[in-house]
Amino acid sequence: MKKKLLAIIISLTCLLANAQSNNEVTILYLLPFHLNEESNYASLRTSTEINRVKQFEMMGFWLGAKLALQEYEHTDKEINVIVRDAVTSIRSLNAILEDNNLMENVDIIIGPFYGSLFPIAAKFAKENNIIIVNPFSTRFDFVENNPYVYKLTPPFVSRPETIAEIFLADPNEYNIILWGDSISTPELQAYKAYFREHNINFREVRYLSIPQNAKRKNLIIAFFDEPTRVIHGVHSLINKDIRSTEVQNIVVVPEQWLSVSELTKDFFNLPNLYFFTNYFVDENNEAAQQFQSDHIFYYEAPAELAAYSYQGYDITRYFIDLYFSDFEHDKVQFQPLSYKLQWKQILNGGFENVKARFIRVRNLELEEVDKS
Repeated sequence: MKKKLLAIIISLTCLLANAQSNNEVTILYLLPFHLNEESNYASLRTSTEINRVKQFEMMGFWLGAKLALQEYEHTDKEINVIVRDAVTSIRSLNAILEDNNLMENVDIIIGPFYGSLFPIAAKFAKENNIIIVNPFSTRFDFVENNPYVYKLTPPFVSRPETIAEIFLADPNEYNIILWGDSISTPELQAYKAYFREHNINFREVRYLSIPQNAKRKNLIIAFFDEPTRVIHGVHSLINKDIRSTEVQNIVVVPEQWLSVSELTKDFFNLPNLYFFTNYFVDENNEAAQQFQSDHIFYYEAPAELAAYSYQGYDITRYFIDLYFSDFEHDKVQFQPLSYKLQWKQILNGGFENVKARFIRVRNLELEEVDKS
């Protein structure tokens, strides 16, 4: 298995000896392949188990990226690709970055590797005028004071902003309930700070009690995801109070709730059930269907968001097109399958995607709510 992974990397590594043309770009992928670590593959039974193995954590991302690279095979664009295994060793990362022959023509670094190493790669990118893409980290400090960093994960404050845009034209129409536990999460803090800044009244509770005031709707936002607590919380939501026909109850839960196997249709049939996510795929989208078909054809397995298949494809396509658009975002024609990108440049820093994805669960199906 390690030899196969290494063969994939070597076969797709192109080193340039001369200056690049205007139709040419070189991308360095830093991926945590863990090539030097052993694993028991014989015991794996499901895709979920496979994705948890260190060697496969980002394999789906890379397979999606490879499909994106194929899109340029019959164009006038020349895409040079370098792939390196970047795990947790600072010495190993520096060995890559300090290889002048390897790094001479690199234009873009795509780094879905561990956060402990990202500042080192980002510093190198800044010093050498190379764009570096941070696909999954929530850390804002990576974007500060570094105009070469692109951060794709939206900040938590984008969530209360979205809630306010969709529901709170008149905040007095709602009893706003922030439903947490003993742990104060960054997301909860973002909601509290936003509501206070905008003089929006809210109530913070640990145990849910639903007001039955027919003059007001209830907006209930949950912030915990421990399975046992979730199951108990769902029982509170599906009792007779939440089913009241006189009061409209809007419930926003963490995305992790949808993965709790013990939950029943009573939960998924709640009339106004929503969640936020960082990426979402509309399965009725023709481009998404074509990508899924191609993924099955080439790899004999379906593409999965949980395996980062779509994300690898989207990030590769988008940033190649952005490069050839002279980094003018409005000129990029490619529409990502799993992301919606709305860039905000941080003062003296890089770019952060601030577009939250807000999803409604209705009739056991998922649909995006978007006023933009």
